[in-house]
Amino acid sequence: MEYINITLQFAMWRVALKILKAPFHPVVILCQLWFIVALCTGLFAPDYYYSPLAYMIVICMEASAILGALAYFLISSDGMSHSARNLPYEFQYFRPIIYGSVFFGFIAITSILRTQGIGIGKLFSFSGILEISHAMSVARYEDQFQLPLGARLGQMFIFFSSAVSGLMKSLHPKKYRKHEYFVSIIPSLMIALILTTRAAVLFNLIFWVSGNFCGSLLGGGRVNLKFFTKRVAIYGGGGALFIAFMFISLQFLRGGITDISRLNEVLMHLRQWPVGSIGGFSLWVDSYDFRSTLTNGYLTFVGIFDLFGIQARKAGLYDQYVNLGSGDSWGNIYTAFRGLIQDFSILGALVYMGGIGFFSALAFGKCVNGRVVWAALLVAMYGFIVWTPIVSFFSYTAHIGACVGFAIYLKYFSRRRRVLRAGVQG
Repeated sequence: MEYINITLQFAMWRVALKILKAPFHPVVILCQLWFIVALCTGLFAPDYYYSPLAYMIVICMEASAILGALAYFLISSDGMSHSARNLPYEFQYFRPIIYGSVFFGFIAITSILRTQGIGIGKLFSFSGILEISHAMSVARYEDQFQLPLGARLGQMFIFFSSAVSGLMKSLHPKKYRKHEYFVSIIPSLMIALILTTRAAVLFNLIFWVSGNFCGSLLGGGRVNLKFFTKRVAIYGGGGALFIAFMFISLQFLRGGITDISRLNEVLMHLRQWPVGSIGGFSLWVDSYDFRSTLTNGYLTFVGIFDLFGIQARKAGLYDQYVNLGSGDSWGNIYTAFRGLIQDFSILGALVYMGGIGFFSALAFGKCVNGRVVWAALLVAMYGFIVWTPIVSFFSYTAHIGACVGFAIYLKYFSRRRRVLRAGVQG
């Protein structure tokens, strides 16, 4: 049955691509992502729990997103240009923004360390880093640690600067020094090193790559960008190796492990993170009472609820760990769909995903036609879709704030280029 689901997921991806005709359309990426998740789960975690109902819910969510995107194209008059063009805008203050991200990263790091009474000097020795990483890991899991305000504001600016960096790398790849396009990633690496959280870097990369995709659409006006190219393979392979190395290294730091012979133990523990979402969601679906009282948006927008004092945020959105399969494979990753169902019901979740499809198509179409401000909404849609195997992307106020900041930047810190026209003599 699991292999039937993999086939269905592949079919959903191809159907989405056939209908929407754009490999980088957010809804196409949604279907492709879940095909990869299903395939990797079958290959690397065949012992994890499997629920046919959970798989069908995921496929229905994808179908709803496809229908939402299709609805937009049926009512929209936006055309899809397939020819390259020069975007008539220049974006300002790139260097102050990227180097500002380093400053805000420093603020975030010092505010985090201050909560545990740790001096920044410990960062300059390997033993000090190990001590910090282990102390922060204990604080996060045993002391209900919450990020201080300075760290949250710092991360918000860092994510915003990564979106700007990705955009500029696509639109003006030779205007600045090569390393400057990647400066904004450094603060997130340092925060990840301290907190031993993989998400800090992954969120940063999502903003950077999403901004880069938006730049490709704005600058080229093309929907037929090729996904499988030599360049994509090189960058994708390099990115995958970097992420794998980061995951393994952070797990060693988190557990205070220095014995390399425990690598296999670490790998088995990490397996639940990339491929544990289907198992976790399956276990939850098969035990959930779909008549339960709805949480009315709390799980999907928990950061907003916490910010405005509606309901406080818990450390770790889900504190229930479940055994995913044979052996000692425990996890608490349940996908974004659990939150949508608990918040809005199964029907409401399908409507929500239809809205995601609609607004993804709206932002995508506007960007293809050179409407720069819509890139902020497209970044938000990419973020939500890529993070669906984990939890709602909008449950973090830093993400929402970064997207709002990106929209303000695109609207008020861009200017039209001057075009010199030759005179016509009679």
